[in-house]
Amino acid sequence: MEKNRFFLALFLTTILCFVGFQAAIAGGGPDPMVLIGQKAPILSGKKATGGGLLKLNTLMREIGYQKDDNGKFIEKNGEYVLQVQNRVVVLNFFSVTCIPCIREIPTYNKLAKKYENKDVKMIYVNIDADVTPRKISAFIKKRKIEVPMMLPNQKSAVNAYMVNTLPRIVIIDKGGKIAHILKGFKEDLAAQLTEIIDELLKQTV
Repeated sequence: MEKNRFFLALFLTTILCFVGFQAAIAGGGPDPMVLIGQKAPILSGKKATGGGLLKLNTLMREIGYQKDDNGKFIEKNGEYVLQVQNRVVVLNFFSVTCIPCIREIPTYNKLAKKYENKDVKMIYVNIDADVTPRKISAFIKKRKIEVPMMLPNQKSAVNAYMVNTLPRIVIIDKGGKIAHILKGFKEDLAAQLTEIIDELLKQTV
């Protein structure tokens, strides 16, 4: 039974990746571009490796205390000064059966490394049905994925972000709104994402 469910999930996700594009062109699914300018839907799920949770709201914003150039907390009137960091978040919706998604892994790894010390968070959002941490952990190791991967409720994630085709990358600005959506495999993905992220980093909230 478990084996049958796995192959059914494999079949359905493959259709999503390779046939869904034609359906979208024919008007067979919702247009995700209507999400641009809207608040990013709530999203959370287990980490694919290492345990714990990944929550979109904490990826987008972190509240801490200001530090000086020496790493010491800044005080004012005897109290530490609060600091709110608003981040650009890049969600890469991913399936282990999506060949173009797999082809993007090296590029996505390099971009995440490039922005690791800036106000940017890049993650994968896995939308495979009935995926287990053990299987996805083995896949991550095999494919050398260096970017954190979220395991959300598949149906909720797909519906909220209208993921009717893969590859699909959603870029959220510092204000928590969806700024850009990239659909399909991009040969120049690094250049496109770099341009978008650099522009959004200039944004003030």
